[in-house]
Amino acid sequence: MFSPVEVALIPQNLVAVEEKGSRPMSDPRLLQDIKNQGQSLSHVLAYQLAEGRQALSEASALLRAARKIVVTGMGASLYASWYLQYQLAALGLNCMVADSGELLHYQQRLCSDAVVVLVSRSGESVELIKLLPQIREISSHIIAVTNDPKSTLATGADIALMIGSFDDERMAIQSYTGTLLVFALLASVVGGELGQVQDELLQVLETIASLLYRDLNVAEYWDGFLEPGSPIFLLGRGPSYASALEGGLLFNETAKQPAVGMTCGNFRHGAVEFVDSSFRGIVFAPQGKTRQMNLALAESFERFGGKVLVIGPREGGNGSLRFIDVPTSERFAPLIEIIPAQFGAFRLATLKRLPLGGLRYISQVTRDEVAF
Repeated sequence: MFSPVEVALIPQNLVAVEEKGSRPMSDPRLLQDIKNQGQSLSHVLAYQLAEGRQALSEASALLRAARKIVVTGMGASLYASWYLQYQLAALGLNCMVADSGELLHYQQRLCSDAVVVLVSRSGESVELIKLLPQIREISSHIIAVTNDPKSTLATGADIALMIGSFDDERMAIQSYTGTLLVFALLASVVGGELGQVQDELLQVLETIASLLYRDLNVAEYWDGFLEPGSPIFLLGRGPSYASALEGGLLFNETAKQPAVGMTCGNFRHGAVEFVDSSFRGIVFAPQGKTRQMNLALAESFERFGGKVLVIGPREGGNGSLRFIDVPTSERFAPLIEIIPAQFGAFRLATLKRLPLGGLRYISQVTRDEVAF
């Protein structure tokens, strides 16, 4: 566990790195939300190891003893849930992810005698609010993960884990990576590993601050790759599946661009037939057991005439591939590798001259299952 001295140092360390960028306040709010993640995450970490520590410990005890775990959310919260599922499954726990809308109308019995983790940054998403009283009668315990302590979800759960991230204007940016950090900490506590991973977690946050200082919105990363109107496929394996799904959502929301997140393996079972000169693919390839398979897939895309961008460590990669160098192990990769995708979606929205951060049909909180 982090010592009190280490906890006190976390925010100063990250803020010191980030302040070198000295971004102007004239940045669009969406870009501010992206660039502010170093400070937001330092706040999340400090909060979880201080005020939020008891809730983190209580939630981990419930998960450790659970016969079955169901993690559910919508949108970005659903995609972040996949990260927790991979972490808990690696510990040998029986954990599944379910779309809250499908759980509400078709799959409620999955929650029987299960510890159910409800994930919503607002704590007011309509599907989860409807689901909450219905599963209370059949689940063993309910854990809420939210950024609002006064929300319906937080007050209606047995244990409420507050994310502690800074608020986003519209799209889930700071709250998304904040949720991932909470899940990384939670899984580490469940596995009794927090003491062993503390140095790596601190390094992850330092890497994030460094990435934000580099400003991945620069044209050299994205111009020549992005093409307005061309669908984008975002592909990953393992924990990076969360990044592929969330990355697709970011391009849909921010750039109003067709984008699909899939596992690399599933893409090979048919969707690869789509690849031609109009293809744009983003492959997440952190250090891990399937990195070489992911790089081989990226090389195939180039051979088939498509354009591909690899997000992962450049070291050891094929020299012909185009990389955004993100050095990290696959365990904590989703915390870091989503940041280039955030910048990419912002860049494409800029190229398309769209209102930055604008939403055409939905509000920040979805409160109705039918009406827009």
